[in-house]
Amino acid sequence: MRASFILTMMAVAPILTACDEDVERTVPPAAVAPANANDGARTILGRYAEAWRGSEEMELPDGLTLGFEINGEGGGIHHVVISPDGAATLQDGPSSDAYVTFLMDIAYLRRLDRDEVSALTSVARARMSDETPLNFRFPEGFRLTPDAMAFLLPLGFHFWNRSWPETIRFGDGTTRHVHGGNSAIFYYDRGLRTSWYQLEPGMHINADPELQANPFPSLFIMTRGRIQARLDGIERVLSEGEAVFVPAGMPHEFWADEHQYGELVLIMFGEGA
Repeated sequence: MRASFILTMMAVAPILTACDEDVERTVPPAAVAPANANDGARTILGRYAEAWRGSEEMELPDGLTLGFEINGEGGGIHHVVISPDGAATLQDGPSSDAYVTFLMDIAYLRRLDRDEVSALTSVARARMSDETPLNFRFPEGFRLTPDAMAFLLPLGFHFWNRSWPETIRFGDGTTRHVHGGNSAIFYYDRGLRTSWYQLEPGMHINADPELQANPFPSLFIMTRGRIQARLDGIERVLSEGEAVFVPAGMPHEFWADEHQYGELVLIMFGEGA
């Protein structure tokens, strides 16, 4: 998979022998519903601000302001000011000091609130032109450099995760279709990208030749089922209990035929990841 632009960013049963119905599917625990499923943006964002744990989650030596524009009935414009001592305060209206402004509709914010999907999964994309349900806007003149990305990716993970220790749910119902498979992002940081992928019958990861090679190595760990792979032009089967190392620059693609199903963990690492 080519480096995906994110913030803006993957269990064991018998090997599959016939079709995906023979494999017990990964279903995470049910999400905890908020006190009121129709809570508005201000109430929901207040819960995230209250859950922020300062330097325990992420060191912000100069403090930070985050903006939010939530569309739909119950939405609104708000911002959270995180002070240098780690306190986070929700305030109404826009802020000219916002480092980044998150954009989404109220229905999707409620999905985040119910822990049905993670924020990094919500912004995952194969190409910059791909649409995502959670988007963001930077101040005029802002340049998204590699250093800025190395700051923003962990920030997105930590702010939008209220559990402690921070926990990521994955499995059926927590994914988005990215790169041709169902993906749930674990964690991204400088030189590290981790995620979970699910391939249902007929799904094909990296079918586009332009997306088949990365400038950094990857490790694909099969945790369930059996799928097809083409690695450096060599076709083979990958089965549960196998891990395959893909060096930087090696073309790779994975797919499940009509009788196959698979789950795998993806770890991308090294310079440029």
